[in-house]
Amino acid sequence: MTYGTEHSIIGRQAERRQLAAWIEACRSARKGGALLLTGDQGIGKTTLIRHTTHLAQAFHTVRVDGVPAEQSLDYAAVQRLVRPLAVGVRRLPPHLAELLERLLLGLLPPPRDRSLTAVAVLALLARSSVRRPVLVSVDDLQWVDAESRQVLGLVARRISTERVLVLAAADHEAARLMPGVAVLHLTGMSDRDCLRLIAQRHPSAVAPAVGEVLVHAAGGNPLVLLEFLRTLSPSQLAELPRLPDPLPLGPRLTRLSLAPLRGLSDDCRRLLTLLATEPRMDPPMLHRVAHMAAIDPAALTGAEAAGLVTVSRTSVSIRDAALARAIRHSPDLTERHWAHELLARVFAARADDRGGWHEAALSTEADAVLADELERQAARARRHGRPCHAAVLMERSAELTGEDGQRAGRLVAAATCSTMAGRLRRAAHLLERAEALDGADHPSLRGDIAFLRGVLSLHQGTPDDAYHALLTAADVLADGNTPLAAKALAAAGEAGLCTGNEELPVRAALRARALLGGSMTLDEPDAQLATDCLLGVADSLRGLPTATVRLRTSVAQAAQAQDPLVLTWAAHGALFIADDAHARSLAARAVALARRAGDTPAVAHAMQYLAYSECWLSGPDSARLVATEALRLARGTGQIVGVRNLMGMLMLAAGLAGDTETCEQYADRVIDEAAEHGNGLACALGLWGLAQVDLASGRWEEAAAKLRRLTRMKPGHPGVALQAMPAYVEAAVRAGLRLRAERAAAAFARWAEGVGQGWPTALVAQCRAVLAHGDPEEHFRLALRLHGPRDRALEQARTALLYGEYLKRERRRAESRVQLREAAEIFRRHRARLWLDRACAELRASGDNATAGTADITLPADSALTGGLTARQREIIRLVAAGATNKEAAARLCLSPRTVDYHLRRVFQQLHITSRAELIRRFCAESVRSR
Repeated sequence: MTYGTEHSIIGRQAERRQLAAWIEACRSARKGGALLLTGDQGIGKTTLIRHTTHLAQAFHTVRVDGVPAEQSLDYAAVQRLVRPLAVGVRRLPPHLAELLERLLLGLLPPPRDRSLTAVAVLALLARSSVRRPVLVSVDDLQWVDAESRQVLGLVARRISTERVLVLAAADHEAARLMPGVAVLHLTGMSDRDCLRLIAQRHPSAVAPAVGEVLVHAAGGNPLVLLEFLRTLSPSQLAELPRLPDPLPLGPRLTRLSLAPLRGLSDDCRRLLTLLATEPRMDPPMLHRVAHMAAIDPAALTGAEAAGLVTVSRTSVSIRDAALARAIRHSPDLTERHWAHELLARVFAARADDRGGWHEAALSTEADAVLADELERQAARARRHGRPCHAAVLMERSAELTGEDGQRAGRLVAAATCSTMAGRLRRAAHLLERAEALDGADHPSLRGDIAFLRGVLSLHQGTPDDAYHALLTAADVLADGNTPLAAKALAAAGEAGLCTGNEELPVRAALRARALLGGSMTLDEPDAQLATDCLLGVADSLRGLPTATVRLRTSVAQAAQAQDPLVLTWAAHGALFIADDAHARSLAARAVALARRAGDTPAVAHAMQYLAYSECWLSGPDSARLVATEALRLARGTGQIVGVRNLMGMLMLAAGLAGDTETCEQYADRVIDEAAEHGNGLACALGLWGLAQVDLASGRWEEAAAKLRRLTRMKPGHPGVALQAMPAYVEAAVRAGLRLRAERAAAAFARWAEGVGQGWPTALVAQCRAVLAHGDPEEHFRLALRLHGPRDRALEQARTALLYGEYLKRERRRAESRVQLREAAEIFRRHRARLWLDRACAELRASGDNATAGTADITLPADSALTGGLTARQREIIRLVAAGATNKEAAARLCLSPRTVDYHLRRVFQQLHITSRAELIRRFCAESVRSR
């Protein structure tokens, strides 16, 4: 698989550096060696071999690639290795020369001479490398015949003192193919490199949103990515809604996916067909089905030995989803029909509901009874939190329905379940099918379709398009379904905020007031809460004094809400009154409820607000964990708007932590592409993260420019712009832009006065201290008093840092060290590296060399305490050591308390610890030693 040219490839910088050093060591230091590249098919092993060949132009290169047709021919690869070096055979000792000459003539050595053959090949390579080094490249080692692999392995382990390199590549389990040889395992390419690959192959045809979906689906595999580009049409690549769901495998990917089935028995392959057709089988059921088909269940042993299936006491399943899908969609219709028919008979005999699905798969005509049964199963699956299965059942139920009105209703229900399952493009396709039917004109269906269209636009379109689509949905729903219309308006308000236009959520709120009329109440509590949150945010944007009271009341009532989307809006409202703690608890509850319902898009959506509140309450590390998990979910479901927002969140967390690499990784997609598509929230978060790096590094002009752009740009986000004002005030004053700083401080003070408590009031005092013409000490002291113990600790640290810097300038060094140490401790605790560097530099300047050193604020993964633990276990240890209870750690990591308890018990067993106190002591001691 090639993803570039022989002279220029994309990515793989670390591997390329390693191979270049390997080549240079052989060329200059006469140091030979062998290396085995491993990884999935298409991951880029062939490309690296070709790149190495290009680097080794001064070498004599011999290619001995594996060929499936020659796998059964003994010594076929050795013969191809020896032939280009045949001139040197005559210079070998007679008995070795005779053995190789006979081999070139096709006369195979007897088994007892296998080791002698390896000695002869080693001698030939050593002789040939006298004049110039030799590079032996062996691609597709798994297809090399067994005798040649033995010879190559013996040679590879004995060439360290010769100017000979052996570079091999193999799929799957490489260790058994060439034991004792160093292995370089290739993983997927980075997102940035995958996007570069798309740009290189399709410079203008692939929409950015489509590229994000393809990169995630490819999993960093360049072959899979390029096959998607070859298989999809230009119109599908140009617009996300046209992208099929699921993505087509294409003939090459299908062939590669089915390649592991070669060599398996017919009975084993038929059992795999049954497992692909019905993935929810346990061992007893598989035995019954196998006996019904007159197949020995032991035939599956071959697939199990090859690692194709996983078998437990409760389930038997195909390990690779791509293989299962390739089997299900194989062109052999007879096999598929046989599997469905057999499974339908077996399940029907046991009165198992699964029989209905397989019977429906065989049906070619409308069947009202079967359609009703599938609808009942779909409703049950949805109640049990399996919307993906419910969507499949409901779609098939619609296909078996004859009457257009009922079919349209079932297609809309299938679209709703598909949306919850994260199959957004499939949901859009189902809505198109429903709208084409005559029965779709029913008012209730039109309202449901309009609302789903708006929700899909909120996830996959631009915020502006989503805003108008949701307003349209509210108009359609107003007469027949007022609660859903209210939710549509609340969603429109959120979309309007993301455009950066403060007027849009205000207009949505005015429509909500008109919808409710004089009563201002709804019968459904969740819809009422959504409306109250919208009205509260709108009042806050307009600067009305009623905003804070309304939002506090809504946040207090939100504890009873059961809709994850409404809880997320309540968390959003809590941020407008600076209530980070309630925002975190409401977002965490939304995540938990959405997980229980299987609503993946709602999980990712709620985690955006959870990550933001975590960033300020628990630090950038916790925010990064939440945002990374949410980003994985959002990319998997195609929530492009959420993807950009979460990348912006990762940039903010990275900026606070001083991680410039992560900021640069996402900057193009967040700042440029998100702005192009009107996503102001992502732009605002990303710019704030970049500005944090500049501010912590003392680049005042650059920080002021970014923060000014954040507060004034369209698209932007009014809430983010407001909360970034204190940072802008500091940057602008230090950059000599006092007038702008004063205007920003006044705008922030107006909002903080409305909130009336918490960290905003402390930051107003901080801004006044920074802007003070005379003595700012009174303002600094007030700011530190107003910072609460559970408020934004990083902002408190910034206040202490600014105060300490002022005291140092006033030559009150002893007092300044107190503030600077406090700031440094908070920065250290929150892993804010650049801010810690700045605080430590000020401490050194104040004469405190004992505590001014920048400590290593991360516990190494290979330390004595955590060396054998997983990343998740290390994160739980860090939270527990910081004083978090199991419940608090679970909330921050979006886990259940039972899961945290399980991980801690495993940690205690592995580290031979019997109490939390001992764990905390050992963690603290290890942290000190690792600095």
